[in-house]
Amino acid sequence: MANPYASGPGVKVMRSAPDVPATSEDGLRGGVRLAGGRNQLSAGPAFGANGELNASSKRELMQVIGNVLSQARGGSVANKTASAEDAQMRLATLREAYYDKSGSKFQVLGEVISEEIWETLGREGFSRRLLSVMPLAKGQTGRVKVRRKDVVAYQVTTDTKIQEQRIRQPWVYPPEFYLAAHILIEDKEIEQASTDILDEKFQDGLEAILRREDLITRALMNRAATTFNDLVLFTTFNPSVLTTLRTQVNRWGTPAATMVIAFDIWDDIIADADFVAWWDQVHKHELILEGRLGSMLGMEIITDGYRYETLQVLQPGEVYVTASPVTLGTITQRKELDSRAIDQYNMGRPARGWFMEQIQGQVIVNGRAVDRGVRV
Repeated sequence: MANPYASGPGVKVMRSAPDVPATSEDGLRGGVRLAGGRNQLSAGPAFGANGELNASSKRELMQVIGNVLSQARGGSVANKTASAEDAQMRLATLREAYYDKSGSKFQVLGEVISEEIWETLGREGFSRRLLSVMPLAKGQTGRVKVRRKDVVAYQVTTDTKIQEQRIRQPWVYPPEFYLAAHILIEDKEIEQASTDILDEKFQDGLEAILRREDLITRALMNRAATTFNDLVLFTTFNPSVLTTLRTQVNRWGTPAATMVIAFDIWDDIIADADFVAWWDQVHKHELILEGRLGSMLGMEIITDGYRYETLQVLQPGEVYVTASPVTLGTITQRKELDSRAIDQYNMGRPARGWFMEQIQGQVIVNGRAVDRGVRV
């Protein structure tokens, strides 16, 4: 079966944040205007045919990125005609697989969806950029090396419980748990559907897998961040706040490597000239839609602000600074995301779908390697 999520000409489909129009309705890069009708940004498309954002300066590029973020959050689509055609193609593919009595096409379709979710975990989820990933072979015990022994580690015992552990030994053995998605489609949904129901089910899978993994990572960081470091409260995110967060991580000999920000923090960064001078820009539109916003003071800046609202994890005003993955913690991966076709006809419900699951452990082994800031 052909991949129903393959990109057509000029459009990218099945992502956790939509593409945005090359130009807004008024033809400006993001359509931003100052009081009195003056343009804040140069006229022209937000990004060119090579996929790079257009801007005449670093400050303008930061503003364009902010406008792309706003439009992505608003649900704008890169090519409405092509996307509509794509949606109809996926709906036809889903109907063909759904009514296939052998079940083989439906199973293949579920495998394609699970593969897309698996790729999105690494591309757009921040967990696998903040934590190292350790694949485990069958029969192998998951254990994580602790580089500094006088630390407090936090590990997940189930996907709803986090346990504190004071470390005096060289290894931590994180318990394993399931991340699972139960995706069902009823007969009447198939018969009544005139929209991209397959994309909706894909988003359901992302919410159950990708968002859940990031929620667990955020909960781990919230617990670990104030073990040795101070919670930083601020009204406006400015260079002083950033250096405070960075210094608290650096002082333990764990160099800060990543800054994770909620979508609204970018507005504060744009407004401060010092941030503009420190910022190492990112140009590619596709990378920005994966949450990469460039780097600052040697730290990569990432966000979940480009995802659909239902997939976002960070709360407004949240900032995290973390050390490198090998210092911070690990995801032990027992196997990749697996998909099995299921139906509920024998239970008296006219519905078919897929059950997806993966087995993993998650642990932050060094509370010194993360700090958190919150807007008040």
